[in-house]
Amino acid sequence: MQSMTTVEILYVGGPTAVVELGGVRLLTDPTFDAPGEYPVGSRKLVKTAGPALPPTDLAPVDAVLLSHDQHPDNLDGAGRAYLTEAP
Repeated sequence: MQSMTTVEILYVGGPTAVVELGGVRLLTDPTFDAPGEYPVGSRKLVKTAGPALPPTDLAPVDAVLLSHDQHPDNLDGAGRAYLTEAP
């Protein structure tokens, strides 16, 4: 008989989610800044909604999965601050 591994996903907002798989907690693309305009070169990204919860309300994670860090819609200021304490 095969055992089933459960997957739980806590959607935080934008690209940010906590994925728990087999007891391992992964945080994707941490973005925790408030809504607003974020300049990227000659363009600007507009964030229309804040995160569902602040990083201080997250239980500890085992690792952060970061797709890229070139612009703030995948890693913003608060996300960078979170990384300083994350494994």
